[in-house]
Amino acid sequence: MRSTQILFLTTQLPYPPKSGGTVKSWNYVKFLSQNYTLSVASLLKDDDEKHAESFKGAINLDQFECEELSIERTPINLLKSYFSAPCLNAFRNYSPIFGHKTTELLKSADAVIVDHYEVFQYVTKDFRGKVIMHTHNAEFMLWQRMSELTNNPIKKLILKIEAIRVKKYEALIFEQSDLIYSTPSDIELYKKYHFDTHKHHLTYHLGNDTLLELPDLQFQSTEKAITFIGTLSWEPNIDGICWFIDNCWTKIQQTHLEVKLYILGSNPNERILKSAKSDPNIVFTGFVQDLDTYLQKTRVSIAPLRFGSGMKVKVLEGLYRGTPTVTTSVGAEGLELINGENSIIADNPKSFIDGCLTLLENEKLWNSFRDKTRKLATEEYTWKALFARMEKSIQEIIYK
Repeated sequence: MRSTQILFLTTQLPYPPKSGGTVKSWNYVKFLSQNYTLSVASLLKDDDEKHAESFKGAINLDQFECEELSIERTPINLLKSYFSAPCLNAFRNYSPIFGHKTTELLKSADAVIVDHYEVFQYVTKDFRGKVIMHTHNAEFMLWQRMSELTNNPIKKLILKIEAIRVKKYEALIFEQSDLIYSTPSDIELYKKYHFDTHKHHLTYHLGNDTLLELPDLQFQSTEKAITFIGTLSWEPNIDGICWFIDNCWTKIQQTHLEVKLYILGSNPNERILKSAKSDPNIVFTGFVQDLDTYLQKTRVSIAPLRFGSGMKVKVLEGLYRGTPTVTTSVGAEGLELINGENSIIADNPKSFIDGCLTLLENEKLWNSFRDKTRKLATEEYTWKALFARMEKSIQEIIYK
């Protein structure tokens, strides 16, 4: 019997897994390659090109097609998108050459898994296989929350219009899909905003769950150090870490002069560097291959996100390792985090500062958070359990 052939279509090479989105996509393609005849079609962004050969060597693929693409987020391109695309990010992820490559791959596929909404446009209208949509966020909500946070009336209007465009496009995508994977919190957002969610199945965006195998951290072995992990070119991360530095960092330093802030991620945006102001206690690490080299000495993990949606891998990494976390309501979305019970959830500067200071100083509470979050992560947020559930729904949709 012929093996089921699946095409995995994605916006960015899922290798190396260095951000929340690529961590999920990499683990997903590894799983799929072990159970199906898998082909991958990927756009190449940033430095993806230099990792393409390594990606092919690290996984068993039937076919692999890729295409370099870099279309900036500019006012001109926004204007162009109004006339030629359903939304700005669809415009920024369109390549006619890549379209031809994916069309050829679709001819032999039994199913296509669309990883990120921006590449749904490559699924041809005459494709007769099953279409599985894998969402990473409730995308319209990212734009809506950005519009709510800005005070510039022109920017607010532009962002509101884009939120409407993305919402309309997401609804169309869901209508044309046979199966949709979204996180629980995103499904609730879709329901709240009147999307039809009867095709949605649960997924999670997890992190490196092998951190659960490491021994417990010890309070006295850590530094007075606060750590932020994330893609430093992604707008929610840029906004969040700048908010923390601008509104919280100085007050924390006034209490603990020796405290350090480790910012883990490559190529920090200029706004982050400007907020840091060459502070010697703010350390930009660049891309870190082994997160545990920093997690071992981290006393507090932070995720000061003010907008975004879905589960945050940066928060999960802290749960796996048992590093106590201070985050916002947005950062805690989709996770069973309880303020004061297993984490600190704070949405204003004073509460966020107080949370960081408490965990820097209170060893008893620190140990309690460590134990409870590792237990929670073990029981609820591992790849093995997740893919077992996802595999069942894939089988049902392909063979029904």
